[in-house]
Amino acid sequence: MNKNVFFRFSFYVSLSLLVLFAGKVFSQEREAEPADNFQMEVYLTQEEALKLVFPESDEIVTDEIIMTPEEKQHLEQLLKRRLFEDGFIVYIGKKNDEIQGYAIITEEIGKFHPFTFIVGVKPNGKISEIAVLVYRESRGGEIARKRFLYQFPGKSFKNPIRINKDIINITGATMSVQYMCAGVRKVLGVINEYYLNGKREINVTKEGNDKKMQSSAGVAHRNLNEKQSKKGDEASGKKLVKETRMIMGTFAEISTYSNNVKNAGAAIDAALNEMERMDALLSNYKKDSELSRVNREAAKSPVPCSAEFLEFIEQSLFFSELSGGAFDITVSPLVSLWGFFNEKGHIPSDEEINRLLPSVSYKNIEIKRNGDKKKPGTVFFKHISTQIDPGAIGKGYAVDKALNVFKKYGIDNACINLGGNIYVLGEPDGKDAWRVGIQHPRNKNEILGYLELKDEATATSGDYERFFEIDGDRYSHIIDPRTGKPVKGTIAVTIVAPSGTDVDALSTIVYVLGKEKGLKHLREIPGAEALIACENGGKIVLYTTRGFNEKFTRVENEGKTDVTWHVVSANQQ
Repeated sequence: MNKNVFFRFSFYVSLSLLVLFAGKVFSQEREAEPADNFQMEVYLTQEEALKLVFPESDEIVTDEIIMTPEEKQHLEQLLKRRLFEDGFIVYIGKKNDEIQGYAIITEEIGKFHPFTFIVGVKPNGKISEIAVLVYRESRGGEIARKRFLYQFPGKSFKNPIRINKDIINITGATMSVQYMCAGVRKVLGVINEYYLNGKREINVTKEGNDKKMQSSAGVAHRNLNEKQSKKGDEASGKKLVKETRMIMGTFAEISTYSNNVKNAGAAIDAALNEMERMDALLSNYKKDSELSRVNREAAKSPVPCSAEFLEFIEQSLFFSELSGGAFDITVSPLVSLWGFFNEKGHIPSDEEINRLLPSVSYKNIEIKRNGDKKKPGTVFFKHISTQIDPGAIGKGYAVDKALNVFKKYGIDNACINLGGNIYVLGEPDGKDAWRVGIQHPRNKNEILGYLELKDEATATSGDYERFFEIDGDRYSHIIDPRTGKPVKGTIAVTIVAPSGTDVDALSTIVYVLGKEKGLKHLREIPGAEALIACENGGKIVLYTTRGFNEKFTRVENEGKTDVTWHVVSANQQ
């Protein structure tokens, strides 16, 4: 047998207004973060960074770019990478009304945390200046030093900016160097595409001094206020407020439009903090989490648990009962057996699988409630090898928890995105709905189209998220807990439903059960709709429920995608 094994992972998730997501991104894809790793270093404020990039400018204006799904797809094709941004704030330095240059403050993930940096670009497209504002890890911080950054000025979008060829690598900081190079090229791509190629016109008229905000650097800042349509009228002028963090091993971002930036920022912080609290509760990588304690002790004797943890387990068991075991939070021993946790693809024998199957069953979890608020109940495992892994429901559950916190601040619109598990609240400013792009299951550079949603959630499970190939056969990490083998035939499922927990669990259920049986189970969750992608002989057939189809707009892609569409009933037997 040819043992040429390779893995591919979809660790790209687009975030914010026009959200393009590649499906669930599981925390197992990243190694555990060292306990002493987080160490934030602030090198420059925003004002200092802008003064560094535009030392001669007497005015700085800002232009907000919000990309359409088609524009984003085109930019991703140019850059040959996925973007988690859906828009950019571009700073334009001027002197005597003449443009001196452009700059973007952006972020990239180092090994575990994002670092913030600015890239200044001259009108001729060459880098003028680059500097790190904030670095958040104890390792790899050498990329903030001038002896590394001096290599970038003078380069343009025409340069590949490759490490060890165009940019000298730093031993011990290779990942940070790679993402710095990718981030620099991203900024060059945006400036080149929108300004140097003439796509974006900048017509700035003089304003009175009373309308200008004087910065500490002595430079006037104002926004170009490009017109955004709002149901045929001018936009309300609300500001887009958003924040991104790494939570549960993936990108978490919350966006909202608000006239009260301070309140919106506080709401976003509180909601992201809530997701971090869920990670601390449910992580199987944090040794002191409640889940880790249960996994260590529950096979020996009943383990006292918090009411919140018991609630999470009970919700998981509900979906297991609903699906007859197609969804099961005890599946992790099988995922490990197939080599997905250590990234070493392995096809186990039937004997190996059968030996593990008794440990994989939601029926091995026994919960006892006692009615005491201080000691609400216990969890016990009936099999010595049973382990809980929240990967197929935990992110959606955390999104719902964050939404509950966010609503307490009285804000009526938001996009909450945790690794492709998305809930959209209300409407974005100037639009009728939030747009969420759906990736083509076999072409990462294409989207099938986009959903228009409000007050509902969506998530995708796909065999392109994590898989390995041996002798031309693809083996996905989505394993049927009842057989112990990766699911075949289904290649992607996108769900729309009322809650993050619903879509997270249902996307796995429908994926494992397939079209006929999966659609039957959608009836159990009011408001649930689905897109199911199947592959047969290299041809892709997409089935959408009528409700899904009403929310979905297809996008015509370049070239042949070999896709056939069918609209079906969720009541199909």
